[in-house]
Amino acid sequence: MGMIRRIGLLAISCALSACGGGKGSESSTSADMQNGNNMLSSAALMPLTDAAAYRFLTQATFGPTPEDADRLKSIGYERWIDEQFDMQLQSTHLELVDGAVTALNQSDAGGGHVVLSWWTHAVRDPAQLRQRIAFALSEIFVVSINGVEHGRRVASYLDMLTNKADANFRDLLESVTLHPAMGLYLSHLANLKEDPATGRVPDENFAREIMQLFSIGLYELDDSGNPKLVGDNPIETYTSDDIKGLAKVFTGFSWYRPDSFANVELGRCYWRLTGCWDASQDTTSMTGFGSAHSTSVKQFLGVTVSAQSEGDPNASLRAALDRLATHSNTAPFISKQLIQRLVTSNPSNDYVADITRVFRANNGNLRAVVKAILLHKEARSLPNATEQRYTYGKLREPVLKLTHLLRAMPHSSYMYEAQVAKGTAHPFYDADDSSDVGTSLGQTPMRSPSVFNFFRPGYTPPQTQIAAAGKVAPEMQITSETSVLAYANLMSRVIQWGWGMWNGEHLTFDIMLDVSGWDSVANNPTNLVNTISQRLLGHELPKAISDEAVAAIESMPGGTVAQRKLRTQAAILMVVVSPDFTVQQ
Repeated sequence: MGMIRRIGLLAISCALSACGGGKGSESSTSADMQNGNNMLSSAALMPLTDAAAYRFLTQATFGPTPEDADRLKSIGYERWIDEQFDMQLQSTHLELVDGAVTALNQSDAGGGHVVLSWWTHAVRDPAQLRQRIAFALSEIFVVSINGVEHGRRVASYLDMLTNKADANFRDLLESVTLHPAMGLYLSHLANLKEDPATGRVPDENFAREIMQLFSIGLYELDDSGNPKLVGDNPIETYTSDDIKGLAKVFTGFSWYRPDSFANVELGRCYWRLTGCWDASQDTTSMTGFGSAHSTSVKQFLGVTVSAQSEGDPNASLRAALDRLATHSNTAPFISKQLIQRLVTSNPSNDYVADITRVFRANNGNLRAVVKAILLHKEARSLPNATEQRYTYGKLREPVLKLTHLLRAMPHSSYMYEAQVAKGTAHPFYDADDSSDVGTSLGQTPMRSPSVFNFFRPGYTPPQTQIAAAGKVAPEMQITSETSVLAYANLMSRVIQWGWGMWNGEHLTFDIMLDVSGWDSVANNPTNLVNTISQRLLGHELPKAISDEAVAAIESMPGGTVAQRKLRTQAAILMVVVSPDFTVQQ
C-alpha cells in the first residue's frame, strides 16, 4: 500500500501541473468551425480512432468501455445516439430500491438505497446515454436525499428524469413541478392559498426557483447565453411581483388522490391523513385541489390568469408552464447548461446559439437537443490552439471519474453476484456514501447540499488564470487541495482494496477490481502504462506524464505475481489521477 500511495503523490504532481489533452484528433479543423455549418456532415459521423470514440463516450456515458467503443465505431455517432435512446432500461430505480429493501431484509427505503441504485445503473445499465442525461438533469432540477429522505420518492423522481430524458422540455417541467419529491423539497406540496383575514400568503419558494434555476434564469440572455446589458448592468428577468403572482399558481397541489379515495373527505387527502394514505402517493404526480387554490388574479412575466370563481389549479399551471417553456431565455439557459454538463464548461457563442436554435425549432425536444450537442463540430473537434487546450473542456466531477474506472476495468461485486445466484430480479451493487471531502469523493449522487447543486454553472475560481481569462469552471467549486489528495488516496484504496460497503463475512469491500489480465505485460513498464492508458483513455498518455509513470513503475520489483499486481495497480492509479483523466477535453 505504501508504494501505491507514493505513486499516487507522484501522479498528483502530474495532475496539478497541466491540463493538456492526449493524442487522437477527430477530423474537424478550425476552418470547419468557421464555415457557418457547425453540425457534423454525414462523412464525419463515424469515429475514425479509438481516441475519438472514447472522447465521445466520455461525454455521452458514465465511462467508455472497449465494447462500447467498438459498437460506436461500427454504427457511427448518430445511429448510436438513436439506439441508446430507444434501448430498454435494465430496471427502474424504484424497482431496484424496492428489491434492495427486500434483499437486505429492511423495513423501508432510505437515501442509501437510492445511492446503491444510482451506482448500479450508472455502471451496468446498457442504456448509458439515457442514464447520463438523467444525471445531468438531476443537477439542474435538483432534488436531494437530504431534503426528501424517503428513498422511494427520490427513486421515483430519478425514474421520471430518466423517462423524460428525450421528452419535450415543457412536459419535463410539468413532471418536475408535480412530483411529490420536488413538492416536498421546495415546499409547494400542500401550499395553501392566501388568506387576507390571517395575513397568510402562498409559499414563494418554488415560484422563485422554477424561474431562477429551472427555466429562465436571473438575467435576460441573448441566444448565445450571454446576459443582455443596459450600460454595464444585466437586466433582471423577473421581479418580486412576478414571484408573488407565480406563487399563487402553485397553491392547492398536494398528495395524489387515488380514485379509491373519491369518497374520503378532501381535507384528509390534502394532508394525507389516516383514511387517505396510499404508497402510490410517494411516486405519483400531485393532485390539484381547487378548494386550496388561489382564486384571485395571478400576474407574472406579462401573463394574467383571470380571477376564478372556483379554484382551478390545473388551468393556472398550464398558463404558467406554457409561459416559462416558451420564454426567450429558456432555450439558451437550458441549452448552455446541458452543454456544460456533457461537453465543455465554456462553450463558444456559436455553439450555444446553434443549440438554442435546435431547442426552439424542435419545441424543446430534448432528444434533438442532446443529439445536436453531441454532434456539434465543437463537441467533436479537439481544441487546436495552445490557448484552447487550457480553456476548452471541463473538469470532471468526482463521481464520473469513479464510474469511468468501474466501467472500464473488470471487477466483481459480492452483493451483485450473490443476488444473481439467488435469482433476484434486480441485483445491485452495495455502494457506499461518498460525501466526505477528506476521505472520499466529496460528492454523493442525489445528495446535493442545496437546490443549487454541488456547484453552480457560472462558478469562477477566484484568483486563478481561469478567472483572469473570464472563464468558468463549475466543478472547481467542490475542488480544493483537500479534495485532490482525498481523491488520489481514495483511488489508491479502490484499486488495491476495493470500494463500497464493507462485507464483514468476507472481510472485503463489495466491489473489487480484477487486474490479473495485465500480468503478462507488467514486466514491461512502458507496455503496461500504454496498455492501461489505452484501456482507460483510448490513447497513450502524453510523453512527459508517461515517462514519469514508467520511471515510477520501473522502481518497483516485478518478479512475483503479487509484485506484478502492484505494478498494474500503480499504472492504473497514475492514469486515473492524470490530467487526461481528470480533465475532459
